[in-house]
Amino acid sequence: MMSFKLSQILPCSSFFNEGRLFLGILALLMQVTLILWPVAAQWANKTAERSGVEKLLAELSETHRRNIDPYAVPTKKFRQLA
Repeated sequence: MMSFKLSQILPCSSFFNEGRLFLGILALLMQVTLILWPVAAQWANKTAERSGVEKLLAELSETHRRNIDPYAVPTKKFRQLA
């Protein structure tokens, strides 16, 4: 069973929701020509998937970020002289 996302039916809406006005208008023009509608749908799906992955990676990196003291001085390493 195949589920349809909004970006497959109306690709321009996914770009407008993300705040990308130029890309939304471009996708809307692609929708007007019925031949380019599938291309616009695939483009919107890939963009939505990529932004979802980027949000997830940003959340993971924020969660696992170490607190580093900017005033901490690294220890000096001394060589042992024979």
